[in-house]
Amino acid sequence: MVNRRLLRTKAFQNLYAFRTAERADYQHYYDIISDSFLPNLDLMIPKEEQIVKLDALRKLSETHYTEVFNKKDVNEDIPVEAKTAAKKSLLMYRDAVKRDRNKIMNAMVAEVENIYNVYLKMLQLLLEINEIAVWDEQRRLVETDFRTSRLANNSVLTALKNLKNLETESIRKNVNWTTDDQNFLRKLFLDAILPDTEFQSYLRITKPTFAEDLTMVIYLVKTFILKHHLITDYFEEKDINWGENKEVLKSMMVKTFKIASVEELELQPLAMNWEDDKVYFVDLFNYVLDNEEEYEKIILDQTQNWEGDRLAMTDLLILKLGLAEMINFPSIPTKVSINEYIELAKNYSTPKSGQFINGLLDGISQKLQKEGIIRKSGRGLIDNK
Repeated sequence: MVNRRLLRTKAFQNLYAFRTAERADYQHYYDIISDSFLPNLDLMIPKEEQIVKLDALRKLSETHYTEVFNKKDVNEDIPVEAKTAAKKSLLMYRDAVKRDRNKIMNAMVAEVENIYNVYLKMLQLLLEINEIAVWDEQRRLVETDFRTSRLANNSVLTALKNLKNLETESIRKNVNWTTDDQNFLRKLFLDAILPDTEFQSYLRITKPTFAEDLTMVIYLVKTFILKHHLITDYFEEKDINWGENKEVLKSMMVKTFKIASVEELELQPLAMNWEDDKVYFVDLFNYVLDNEEEYEKIILDQTQNWEGDRLAMTDLLILKLGLAEMINFPSIPTKVSINEYIELAKNYSTPKSGQFINGLLDGISQKLQKEGIIRKSGRGLIDNK
């Protein structure tokens, strides 16, 4: 199931993506200032004579754009044309940043929710394998000592096929294996599953027990659906974050078949309480962006004795996420937040970043608790000292 550690990671990744888009927007709208100062070929003045004045105006406009953006002392005593072009580019830049923020925020939620769609598709894959097993036997001209159609009588797969909410959810979310996928799925069956000795041994059992049926389904899940390169390549091609998401999917698939009878078979939820987790996820992302200046000041005050070049963008984003969580989520213990962002730093920043993040967040948390900025309640008080 999706947990908050994964959500923290994805919030960090999407904040990084937003920062990258923001920098690209800045450069793009800086560059288009020059479009306002192209020679007018309809004038009687030669292009060469116009360029001297236009280049001077362009440079003034670009300087004004940079000064306003960086909130430096702005020289207002410049020609109207230069000021107007800079203002126009800044307005377009800010509109683009707003669009990017909303787009990235919506996409990150959709990406997490799509994990559930992949889970449904993996369950459907078991049923596709079932159908292909029947097809395989029907196409054979020579009968062998094992009959692939016996898989269709597997009690667990039969219960899965009859699971009404699997069908309902798949239709609602438009999740299915298409006709175009059949060649790929048949290749998986013929080249990998059919020659497998465990699979062949199961097919030789005339009347398998529930335990034997369940063991075979779990074997198919762990050996082929979760591990075989044809399947992992398929999902990896469609999801750039497959490396992270596959662990969640593995957990959901394993829990689905952790049953003592077919009556216990049911779909697993994406998370224990996805609606609450979604609010946490979106709020964490937005708190960082809405309070950047405040958080950056807190961090810089705490890093006066540290080398300035240690604050790489990844470290700064992780620190801001840690601050956002400690300040705005009173039910999460401070130590939990610090430990989570230490792990995030170890995985996504420099080798020494874990220690760096630990020292800073610990110092900042103690300071902000004394100032009453960090206030914990309920479960957030656990291990908070």
